[in-house]
Amino acid sequence: MTRNLNSKQILLLGCTILASLVLFGAAFFSIGSRGWYGRDSIQVKTSFNDIKGVDVGTRARIQGIDAGEVVAIIPPETPGKPVVLEIKIQGYHKRLIRKDAIVSIASEGLLGAKVLEIIPGSPASVAVENNDLLASRNNPEFTEILGELSETLAKIRKGEGSLGKLTQDSKLYDSLVQLANQSQQTMQAFQQDADALKKMPIVRGYVEDPMQMIVRSNTDMKRKSINSADIFESGSAILNAEGKKILDKASEWLMGFPKDSDVVIAGLMSTGANERETLRLLTRQQAEAVTDYLKNNHGIHKSGWWSRRKVNAIGLGDKIYPGLEPTAEANGPRIELLVFVNRG
Repeated sequence: MTRNLNSKQILLLGCTILASLVLFGAAFFSIGSRGWYGRDSIQVKTSFNDIKGVDVGTRARIQGIDAGEVVAIIPPETPGKPVVLEIKIQGYHKRLIRKDAIVSIASEGLLGAKVLEIIPGSPASVAVENNDLLASRNNPEFTEILGELSETLAKIRKGEGSLGKLTQDSKLYDSLVQLANQSQQTMQAFQQDADALKKMPIVRGYVEDPMQMIVRSNTDMKRKSINSADIFESGSAILNAEGKKILDKASEWLMGFPKDSDVVIAGLMSTGANERETLRLLTRQQAEAVTDYLKNNHGIHKSGWWSRRKVNAIGLGDKIYPGLEPTAEANGPRIELLVFVNRG
């Protein structure tokens, strides 16, 4: 049985809906106007002839404090002109920056991730304003240091300076050259090792320890095992059509836990005919494929409008950690979906 609304009721209903839309729009634009950096954030610029791998999202620090990030990169209009970086600074930290501040590009950690270091400037100087252009300073790279070392050795060989005079002794000169060559080879080997480490699971510039990722005494681990043969094409990290359906269902299980829970997606595979290094590589690629699918299609890493929870992918090869023993449902090559729920 239905009842028609009279004109007053229709008018009241319309006003209620309109007021709700207005309030929602005001709240939406209010949140958007404040942004990630706060309502009173500012944007400054700086320029370099070579930005050395800096990209949008590279962090900016003031006296070691994370204070903002690169939001835009403006290429030069003609060859040889500097590259301009636009940096967004959180409103709370802008008070630390003066107009005579200096920006430099630094390498962070073992693997050389880039970060912008902002030297605040003198307290007596005027406070920075929106869209100010800050001075920049180039820090020497390792290759430049090697070049200077080569030039110094060349001068020594010609007999210039006090050390140059010592090189008249051929044995001493040969020893110096051998030492320089060994140093260069050592640093090249170190760089190769660092490049290899970059292919391992990394979180903000450091390599995760699988044991620390999986064995956690202060959380409860929830586990869901999936046979790799059910979701991947044979011997690969390519998801098949049935596998995507299985992961669609598994995403509901993952999203049923508290938003502050960490997620680890681990790949395992028995040794068989493959070498252990090959197994670690394949299981890592499979874990990353599952992680990318669940993030892109189900947003398992999102815990709110702006917040994100940690989701790590790791390949364990044939290494079995406590709590990851085979189950009746999955006892061969498999993907382990692990959720670590905080206690209390």
